[in-house]
Amino acid sequence: MYDGNQVLRFETQYKKKDLYNIGKELSDRKGTGNYDKERTKFNIKYKTITERNLYQEVFTQLKKQNIEYNDKATTNFMNGAVITSGPEFFQKLGLNFKESGRFYEKGKKTNKPILVPNILSEKDIPIKVKQFFDDSYEFIKNEVGEKNILTAEVHFDEDTPHMQIYFLPVIDKVLKKVYETDSNGNSITVRVTNKNGVEVTRPITKKDKNGKIIYKEIKGNFLNNDQFWKSKGGKLSYAKMQDKFNIYINDKGYSLFRGRIGGHEQHKTKIENQINELYEKLDEVSMDLEKNKELNNKELELTNNLKNIDNNIIYSPTKKKLGGYKEDDVIKLIDYAKDIDKSNKVNIKNLSIKSNEVLSKNIQIEKLVNENTKLKSGEALVEKDKIIANQKNIIKEKNNIIDNLENQIDYLKSKVNDIKEEFFEFCNKLCKAIGYLLGRKKIKDRDIDYDEYRDIADNIINDNRKKEKDNDFCR
Repeated sequence: MYDGNQVLRFETQYKKKDLYNIGKELSDRKGTGNYDKERTKFNIKYKTITERNLYQEVFTQLKKQNIEYNDKATTNFMNGAVITSGPEFFQKLGLNFKESGRFYEKGKKTNKPILVPNILSEKDIPIKVKQFFDDSYEFIKNEVGEKNILTAEVHFDEDTPHMQIYFLPVIDKVLKKVYETDSNGNSITVRVTNKNGVEVTRPITKKDKNGKIIYKEIKGNFLNNDQFWKSKGGKLSYAKMQDKFNIYINDKGYSLFRGRIGGHEQHKTKIENQINELYEKLDEVSMDLEKNKELNNKELELTNNLKNIDNNIIYSPTKKKLGGYKEDDVIKLIDYAKDIDKSNKVNIKNLSIKSNEVLSKNIQIEKLVNENTKLKSGEALVEKDKIIANQKNIIKEKNNIIDNLENQIDYLKSKVNDIKEEFFEFCNKLCKAIGYLLGRKKIKDRDIDYDEYRDIADNIINDNRKKEKDNDFCR
């Protein structure tokens, strides 16, 4: 029996425009969670930023570690990870919980009270809970590199205790395309029309004799989210990370349930949970089916052996005894058993049989004949096949629903990202405009401090309001 479910989630697509809000959530404890400021002081900080905000911390670390990166709006600058479990797991470790006055609105716990940590002092946090997060932090350090971790904290001021980590997806080598060059070593280019209908100049990629693009390996420090996760297993990277963490953390003495080992599940939706439950039921049915097949095979083997004995007795010219009985006695025994199978109305207790051993053999034969009939009819197997087929159809339908939902989500994400991108660019332009008015030159995106420009904007607005009031007063 497990003490709780393992929760290890990753977010891998944080762009420049996301850094400010994430930093504010960490520092001000404002966002989408249910925050209890009375418990905020009990949060544990494993690593904190050294700059004014998370945005500046990212670019400071990139420069400090001499990490190469593409300074684009589409670049994934940062990854995030969350490690936790349900209240029942932390209760097993000794942490007390209390009712929050709120109730679950969906899922298995619908209408049940939401429990939150009951922490009034440092003493209310058990050593075992702290050790769990210590062990979890060690796992993350080993996987992403301690120097690449920007911030790591345990939050006790939300509904469920959890560790939140943000890190740079850095690798020590990358594969880059090789381009065709002329005799002087200069790149050979070609004029092409891009998707916007604009003619541009591009270098020609070099290919081998089979037509495959040639890559070269370059070593160093690179911010490359795609190749970072490819090095962890590509499409199976999240599942492999889940498996690896489960083995690691349970070897430390905990008891967390991973789910379907080797599966692709991460943070599951309601539909995915339903599908997972169907898979588990399907596994149980399959196991029962295998057990029945094994039993039926043994019974069929016994029945065939009995049939061979029957044939040997009938057709053998010898007068050997079988089991201490003459041939005629055994033939009568088998004929009698066949009569029982046909009539199904014989009361064995009323038969006058001299030998108890012969009676025992008749009962065994009748049992084998009946069970062998069930085997031939395949009633049990047919029923289980129907169940399995039905569950496969349900799973197929659920997968179709998930595909449709994922397509809708991808579409909405794309729209939201477009809006966020436009807003981000608009904010940058405003900040640059303010900077130019103040006499600043060559303002780059990475040099913009939103806090500073927000303060400048507030001062400009306040000055104008004051002037308006003075003018009104003069009138």
